[in-house]
Amino acid sequence: MYITIIEDQKKISTNLSKKLQNKWFNTNIINSYSNFKQNNSYLSDLYIIDTSIKDHNTLEIIHYLRDIKHNITPIIIISESIDIKEAIECLNIWADDYITKPFWNDEVIARVRALIRRSYKIAYRSKIKYKDFVFDTVNKIVSKNWTEIKLTWWELSLVEFLFFNQWKLVTKSKLICSVWWEHDLLNVSDNTINATISKVRKKLWSEFKFKTIVNKWYFLEK
Repeated sequence: MYITIIEDQKKISTNLSKKLQNKWFNTNIINSYSNFKQNNSYLSDLYIIDTSIKDHNTLEIIHYLRDIKHNITPIIIISESIDIKEAIECLNIWADDYITKPFWNDEVIARVRALIRRSYKIAYRSKIKYKDFVFDTVNKIVSKNWTEIKLTWWELSLVEFLFFNQWKLVTKSKLICSVWWEHDLLNVSDNTINATISKVRKKLWSEFKFKTIVNKWYFLEK
C-alpha cells in the first residue's frame, strides 16, 4: 500500500514516513508541487498534503487531483494553524480529513487506516451481489436464495471486502487494513487470514471462487 507525503519540511516528512513504513506502508516523499506534478504517475492509495508547501497553494494541489486528474484517492491535509476558513475550503473541494500541527504520528496513522478502510466500503449501494449471493451492507447479512448464511464478524468483513472488490487483485496490506483494521499489519499472520478464508469457503460452498497468490495478492473471481 502506497502513501504519498507532500511536505517540504524534511524532518516532519522523514519521521512520518519512517513511522508509516514501520506499519508496513510504502511511502513516497515529495517536497514541492512541481515535483508532485512530475511524479503524478506514481501509484498512491492515499495522499498526505501539508498546506505550507512554499511553491504552491494546497487548494490547487487538491483541485489538480480531483478536477483535472479525476483522482478519488483519499487526501489528508496537514496545517500549521487552526484556520477554520482554510479547513472548510479544503474539505469543500474534496479533501477527506484535516489535521493541525503539532500532531502525533500515531494519530495520523489511525486516520490513514480509517480513510483507507472507508474507501473500500460501499458508499451508495445497500446490497452487493456475487453469483447467487447477496450481501446486505446495512444489516450485515449474507444470504443465498433468501436464506441467511451465518458468518462471524471477521468472516462478514472479509466477504464484504471481497464482494465489493470482485475480480480485483488486492494486496495483503489492503485486505488487513479493511478487515482486521483494529490490528497492526504485523500482528495479522498468514495463518489468521488463511483460516478465515477457509471457514468462508466452507460456508459459501464452491461458488466462492477465491484465489490466493503466494500470500501477497488475493482476488475473487466473478
